[in-house]
Amino acid sequence: MDHPSPVLSVIIPVYNEERLVKASVEAMHASLLARAIPFEIVLVNDGSKDASPVLMDQLAARLEGVRVRHQQNQGIGGAFRTGLTEARGEYCMLWPADMLATKEGLAPYTDSLGRADVIVGCRRQRLAYNWLMRINARIYPLLIRLLFGLRLRDVNWICVYRRAPLAALTLTQSGIPMLAEMLVRLRDRQASFLEIEVDMQVRTAGKPSAARLVVMRRTLLGLLRFWLLWRREQKSATHT
Repeated sequence: MDHPSPVLSVIIPVYNEERLVKASVEAMHASLLARAIPFEIVLVNDGSKDASPVLMDQLAARLEGVRVRHQQNQGIGGAFRTGLTEARGEYCMLWPADMLATKEGLAPYTDSLGRADVIVGCRRQRLAYNWLMRINARIYPLLIRLLFGLRLRDVNWICVYRRAPLAALTLTQSGIPMLAEMLVRLRDRQASFLEIEVDMQVRTAGKPSAARLVVMRRTLLGLLRFWLLWRREQKSATHT
């Protein structure tokens, strides 16, 4: 039986999420079915040491439209790039394995498909944020605006990308700075953007890594490295 090509590819990197991966993938699958669009879910096992790989294989065997790719640990950036090479949808999105999807949460994204090359989710509220995370959430978009001239209200949340222009990019960053790099490079290639209001969903177990000072420091350093590279590229382009 022939199946329609997916319109949306959801890429879910998984690293040691045995407590959450089953519920997360099942929730995403059910939510996408409720939205009634052709889809696929690409699970990327990013070198998990727990039972996650076995659970992921079981999910792929049981749920239609779910596929798994196993690899050595490369971080969220490497996992997303791997998922991107596997994706076949016209649009793709990166979804955290530690966050349960709902049809209501996906609706703003799926309802906006076809309206822009990049659909940027802007959180109405920041749930489970401590004071340091709230300060960082205010400063980070301002810093990106200052460094790159990218005027978006939210640069670190879930976006939907038209897959072809995103796959054509050469990405240099990993982790959180990669999200900003994708937006900046797509802007530089004249991609169209649409900001939409979304409700934030929080993880149901564990602690977000972005709450750690070491992660904030690594993010800042990665962003500055990208800025230096981007500036050199811009200067080189003006002299050719």
